[in-house]
Formats: sequence, structure tokens, C-alpha cells
Amino acid sequence: ACGFKQTPAGKRIERMAKRFINDSSSIVLEAVDGLIKSTPNITRLDGYPDIKVVVRSDWDKAAGKVSVICGGGSGHEPSFAGFVADGFLTGAVCGNVFASPSQDAVLAAIVATTGPAGCLLVCMNYTGDRFCFGIAAARAKNEYGLNVKLLVVSDDVAIPDAKQPRGLAGTLFVLKAAGAAAAAGLGLDAVEAEAAAVSKNVRSLGVSFSSCTKPGEGKQQER
Repeated sequence: ACGFKQTPAGKRIERMAKRFINDSSSIVLEAVDGLIKSTPNITRLDGYPDIKVVVRSDWDKAAGKVSVICGGGSGHEPSFAGFVADGFLTGAVCGNVFASPSQDAVLAAIVATTGPAGCLLVCMNYTGDRFCFGIAAARAKNEYGLNVKLLVVSDDVAIPDAKQPRGLAGTLFVLKAAGAAAAAGLGLDAVEAEAAAVSKNVRSLGVSFSSCTKPGEGKQQER
């Protein structure tokens, strides 16, 4: 697929599309479906498509290991559903493109994967993510009696002295540390400590050549 861009001189320059999209309204659902069909040992929870949660199909929450869950807005694949695997994430909660998942979706992931060993929730430092993951963690404790801890990652150093640095690519290393610790059989406190140590010491700097383009929408004005 391609289009043409009109220049001030009146010349047309062919512009190639950066992605193939059938329908912008179903792009996340199709991405999740494709991932599940092409990846062993993962599945999705009931409630799909409203609740877009990918989990390990070989996971036994009664086996005594800590569940590690992360999630956020889609559009940054393979984050986070692509990280669901042994030694990595137990579950991933997918929001719409660039939008936080709902607290109900996060809660569904917690309840489906958390046993006596507890659950470590990891989210990036965005207002919507902190709100939805925080509320879901509180509901899991109060309504289901589950032992849940929340770790917020804020590794961005692009804005000096930012009061609330964003969570960026460094989250990958936090998740891997947490997943490896959980797979090794460490308890919830120890899994959280390993992940927190990485979070405290990782930094990311986001750089782009242009502003992003949300599927189905026109290109944003350059800043």
C-alpha cells in the first residue's frame, strides 16, 4: 500500500505505508489472535475481546510460584503479550492502541494466574496505567484475598528533573528479572526486590525521527 505526497513545487513523491492494516478498529484483536496462533503455550482469557489478556496455557497457579503480570497500551509490540513465556511474564494485559487497559482486565489477569505464592504487577509510569493497575491490585486484595504487589517503572531520562519520568524500554529488563526470579521459586518479596533493583538502576532515552501515527488517524503535527 502506498500514497502520494504533494510537495510545494507540485511534484508528487511516492510514500510507502509503514504497516499493513485491515481495519484500525480490530488491529489489536488481530494482533492478539495472530500471536496466539503462532506461539506455543499461550492462550487468552474468557471475556475476549473486551478483556484482552494473554496468559500461559501451561501455568498452574497452585504450583507455588509467583505470577508476574504486566500490560499497557498496544502499539509497542512485542510488548507485552510477546513476553508471555516460562521465565518471563505469566500474563499480559493489552489495552487499545496507546491506551491503558481497564482495571477489570487487569483484575481478570490477576485472579486467573495468582495462587498462594502471590502476584507481582508491573506497570509503567503513566497516569492511566498507575490508576488501573493500582485499583485492580486493591480489588484483588480486598475482594479475593490475594497477595499482590505493584511495581511502577520510571526509567525515562529524556526530560531532566521530571517529577514523573515515564516507563520505557528499561521495563523489559525489569520484567525479565522478575520472571527469572519467579521461575526459580523465589517468594513474592524476593521477586519484587529483584525487579525493584533493576528498575532503580535502569535508564532509557527515547528518540524518534518524527511524531507517531495512530492507526486510522492522520499524522500528528510535528513538535
